Amino acid sequence: MEAQRPDVMGEDAGKVLGIVTEYNPFHDGHAYHLNEALRLTGAETTLAVMSGDFVQRGEPALLSKWVRADMAVRNGIDLVIELPFVYAAGNAEYFAKGAVKILNGLGCIDFLSFGSESGDASKLSAAAYLTAKSPEFNAKVKEYMAEGISYPAARHRALEALVGSSGAAVLNAPNDTLAVEYLKQMLQQRAIIKFIPVKRSENEDFRGATAIRDMLRRGDLKTAQKFIPAASRDIIKAAKGDERPLFLDDFMQLLCYRVAVSDRKSLSEVLSATEGLENRLADAVREAVDMSDLIDRVDTKRYTQTRIRRLILHTLAGLTKEDMRAINAGGTYARVLAFNDKGARLIRRMKGSGRLRIPIITNPNREQELLKGLETLSHFDALASDLRRIAETGSLSGFSDLQKNPKTV
Repeated sequence: MEAQRPDVMGEDAGKVLGIVTEYNPFHDGHAYHLNEALRLTGAETTLAVMSGDFVQRGEPALLSKWVRADMAVRNGIDLVIELPFVYAAGNAEYFAKGAVKILNGLGCIDFLSFGSESGDASKLSAAAYLTAKSPEFNAKVKEYMAEGISYPAARHRALEALVGSSGAAVLNAPNDTLAVEYLKQMLQQRAIIKFIPVKRSENEDFRGATAIRDMLRRGDLKTAQKFIPAASRDIIKAAKGDERPLFLDDFMQLLCYRVAVSDRKSLSEVLSATEGLENRLADAVREAVDMSDLIDRVDTKRYTQTRIRRLILHTLAGLTKEDMRAINAGGTYARVLAFNDKGARLIRRMKGSGRLRIPIITNPNREQELLKGLETLSHFDALASDLRRIAETGSLSGFSDLQKNPKTV
């Protein structure tokens, strides 16, 4: 299933559709969403803010950010911008905050479209307003967490207490939960962008990204390719060597090393380490035979396995609470990963619009001046790519993410 595009417009690039995504990998469901979003908005140009080498589930992306950005453009996206590691590997709030910060800073995005289980804009808006603005909601979340339940469960109960089970149902589904965070961030950042939920298709011929990754983990490309567009199939078939598919197990040795050379105090400073979770991780490293075993050993009633996987990523990168406070207080940038001719025109338009509030980066090594004050954010993006490269090849020989140029398609 290929994305169908309106006719190419002039240099002005017309209305711009923004999408926040992981494309891990780009599959038929993504093509459906892109087609629907284009139909509903009439946009002429598409810009995707895409997770880099690690994703929000607390795992490495199946393929590198460069391969997936190439895949996105070949499937109908015009310009791909990287969502920095610290946001891409964060919880839903951080993920949405980083993405909206970029979209709002570009000054050219007319629409933000996202997949939604409910497709109900009014319920999503109501939930976003309460989570962003209601002191009563926040008080109830703290009250329920004090009972020992997880943060996601506490949020759902708090919203249910305020708007009833029907209104709170949007926090039962992963895409709706993320949609609420996008809308919450748009309120908090005062983003003038129209949001367009696209109800997820119930087409039986579609499979989600998790199912497709499981097929690929088993080496079953023959089945997986039934659910992905031709351009994605070609890229996945060609992925090998230093661009082969990666999974969390590929980082077990790196994690063991990081924990072995770190004392408990430094582990406690890691972003996702709370209430002694870092001690459970450090103990589990010396008992577990693989990542799945390790996660099971760290697992607690209070924290989801996704939270534990994110702790693993933050530990691997050495991302601390203090790092995140500094990053949140600062700005961001738009690192370009891939584009086509229309994407190139959009870059020129943004740079000449007078509305651009963040730097557009195409080669960090040559654009250090633009990254002043953003060094910590940039450091973790480069480090994430280094970690992936080590897991892929066992070496950093001849590799520097800072010197890579965007892919032109």
